Amino acid sequence: MNSLVFDWQARRYVVKHINFFLLETLVVPDLEDVDYTAVAKAAARLSAVDDRFTRFAEIVGVECGPLAADEHEHLRIDIDARVTRAWQLTADDLATVFSDFTTDAVTPAYREALVARLQELN
Repeated sequence: MNSLVFDWQARRYVVKHINFFLLETLVVPDLEDVDYTAVAKAAARLSAVDDRFTRFAEIVGVECGPLAADEHEHLRIDIDARVTRAWQLTADDLATVFSDFTTDAVTPAYREALVARLQELN
């Protein structure tokens, strides 16, 4: 659920606040096993940023500690690309998604990297 395209979907329904009833209506794509594992590992690594998450990181099998900015972005892009692919969206569809976000929120470099990663996966 923590992906750009899920955020875009939520923007179709949510104006100010999300509640359980709205969240329950949103669609989560079916991920292939390999994508599910990759997304889970990337999300776990993004979460395990300091010593408070040491045990969690050990359980899920990821490193724990601060992430360099480029590593953080790489993990986010991979999650976004895999979720985008699970929804069977194209680069043209991503252009529609991007139109909902300012370039401060989703930079041009991130947009280009996401489209490139999606093309790599396809």
